[in-house]
Amino acid sequence: MMKTPASLAPSISDLKKYRISKRESQEKFWGRFGVTQSSGSRFETGLAIPAPVALLLKLYVNGKLNDGDLLG
Repeated sequence: MMKTPASLAPSISDLKKYRISKRESQEKFWGRFGVTQSSGSRFETGLAIPAPVALLLKLYVNGKLNDGDLLG
């Protein structure tokens, strides 16, 4: 699996803190990015996040994308 460029993804601990601050389950949070709960859990514990997902995460966390943009 391709490693996530550090410049694309927020840090793992920041992502988990961000999700918890939104009071969202892993299923709800990661689902908006097309990621299963189990993969999201692995990402939160250190598995490399694929570059396309990392880019979406960065845009979302920085307010460039919202839930409406991500709903398919």
